[in-house]
Amino acid sequence: MNVARDPASLLSGGRRRVLIAVAGLGVLVYLAAALVTDAGHLKAALLALGWSGSLLVLGASLLNYGLRFQRWSLYVARLGHRPPAGRHLLYYLCGFAFTVSPAKAGEAVRALYLREHGVPYADSMAALFVERLLDLMAVALLASLFLLRDPAYWPVLAGALLLSLGLIAVIGRPAVGGLLERGAADRDGRIARAAGGLADLLRASRRLLSPGLLAGGLALGVIAWGVEGIGLYWICAGLGLAIAPDTAIGIYGIAVLAGGAAFFMPGGIGGLEVVMPALLVAQGVPLATAVLAMLLCRLATLWFAVLLGLLAAAVLEARPRLAPRTSTP
Repeated sequence: MNVARDPASLLSGGRRRVLIAVAGLGVLVYLAAALVTDAGHLKAALLALGWSGSLLVLGASLLNYGLRFQRWSLYVARLGHRPPAGRHLLYYLCGFAFTVSPAKAGEAVRALYLREHGVPYADSMAALFVERLLDLMAVALLASLFLLRDPAYWPVLAGALLLSLGLIAVIGRPAVGGLLERGAADRDGRIARAAGGLADLLRASRRLLSPGLLAGGLALGVIAWGVEGIGLYWICAGLGLAIAPDTAIGIYGIAVLAGGAAFFMPGGIGGLEVVMPALLVAQGVPLATAVLAMLLCRLATLWFAVLLGLLAAAVLEARPRLAPRTSTP
């Protein structure tokens, strides 16, 4: 048995601070770009939303994060781990600071912190993988609200659902993990460790995809991302746009899928910025107003999450010894 090191030590202080600084720089660059694009209209849009509208939209984002954290906590607990609730929330939020990494891979930083509490990497990565998988399915279902009116995007929805179901089918077959383990037994070194680690990840993921957990996790995902879509509806209403709630939710779903398609772009930046205004314009919204709605939505969702993540990371950096020292296998 080895005594676990401080999780922060798994990344050197310098590297960790660089990553946090890059995330913070991303926020500043995006805000600067938004202001340069049309500072006057952006200010007018914020004034049109008002304090009440802005708080409603930010509250929708907070509810989204809260629901997803509850699902995450359920997964970690189902795998046999119960980190201290307050610290666990900080670890979860800290992952948002790295949402702007390609494919959101930086959110895996949670695994480094959870390791301090005896959570194997395979378990925390399985929770992250299943979370992503169910989010994909939830957003695809929400996107169908818009596709009922405009079937042009059905291939996007079908592709997302087929990918999700295919991954669930692969994970659900114990033979896949057994094949990896047998392959690892025949090899030495890094390949064996990688194959064994992947087999452990698949085994943990399979435990999180039992029918009950699958249905409950998907339901929480639909509610959480649907609330974000309602946030877009409130933004549109504040700008005086006659967009129905189900249409706004569907547009948000398709835009998020488009951002997900930009797999290697930080936070899916680019895909959502193009698709959301285009879909709003198709509903008769002037292009300049559609761009403003997209900017406000991005500020209230992606960049608000990054800001919360940076604050959580700052707390963890300032007081890294708060976590209890435990033994790990």
